[in-house]
Amino acid sequence: MSDVQRLKEQLQQVSMEAKQAAGGLAGFKLRFTQHSAQVESLIAGTATGVDRDIAEILDAAGKAVEQAAEALEIASAGCKSYADQI
Repeated sequence: MSDVQRLKEQLQQVSMEAKQAAGGLAGFKLRFTQHSAQVESLIAGTATGVDRDIAEILDAAGKAVEQAAEALEIASAGCKSYADQI
């Protein structure tokens, strides 16, 4: 097997795994958002500094998960595109 063929196979493998990971993160993000909303609902009336902090932390974490899923989708598409070209 040539180096080019091995590279192509590796790119296809990375693309597939990145896409699967992005899908897993999307499912996690949905569950995480639901649980975060419940936490925020339960602490909404108290509005202490710590409560606001945890709400901001949960929001930031949710956004980070979303960004990670998007980055994996981009990586997957990029690897697939490159593999198709070689």
